[in-house]
Amino acid sequence: MSGTKAKSTIVGRLVYLPKPDGPHARLGVLWFIAACAACALGTIAVSVLFSVLAAVAAMQTVRAWADAGRKSNPIVCGVAAAVVPIAALAGPIGFGAGLIVATTIVVVSGVLRSDILVGLRSTILPALGAGSVVLTGRTDMGALVVLLILISAYETGDYLMGSEAQSIFEGPLSGIAAVMVVTFAEAVFQIGPFETRAGWVFGALVAVLAPLGALLASVLAPTSESAGPALRRLDVWLVVAPVWCWMLTNYLSRIG
Repeated sequence: MSGTKAKSTIVGRLVYLPKPDGPHARLGVLWFIAACAACALGTIAVSVLFSVLAAVAAMQTVRAWADAGRKSNPIVCGVAAAVVPIAALAGPIGFGAGLIVATTIVVVSGVLRSDILVGLRSTILPALGAGSVVLTGRTDMGALVVLLILISAYETGDYLMGSEAQSIFEGPLSGIAAVMVVTFAEAVFQIGPFETRAGWVFGALVAVLAPLGALLASVLAPTSESAGPALRRLDVWLVVAPVWCWMLTNYLSRIG
């Protein structure tokens, strides 16, 4: 019985089921439109959008930890998170420097009577995910548009089925199915910089890694339910974007 209880506790701690109530669908559509507009306007617009998202995600997460009795400075963490996607405009070196600066800001703030671990877990991974998005756009905007479409397909499938599901697997499986449908179109028509085989590889990457984002977001917050809206908007990108960016760089270097 103790093993069953532990398993139930772990599942409850990590698994997040989308909520059917509230304006979630409308906000998702607005986010997609904003992200498409940012991609159309260029890398600077993408950087602004994702730096704001990372900053709000960090601040909301810090406030959730404050409710759990562990305090850090939300403003400091928000600023630190925004540094990375802005610095990524300068390329990989700027991206790395931004991560160092963000970490330093949080650690120095922690020395001044804040919880360093809370600050780091609330800031660095959202900043890493958002920065990787900007770096992807800087490398190839077409590849970022493909990634946006694939992630949006996953989120749509996950939300439509997951919000009404009786099982924790229905939402992610539906999201994976939606990704593979979009991947088929991407591979056939060779959208973005990808050849047919590469299209399938990159689509499969999203299908495999996307479900891990929600779990990681739950780990960053005190509970799966306390992860704020901004972190949930960013969660799929947390794992997918850094790996996609790394693979994209290698792929383009081989074909170029």
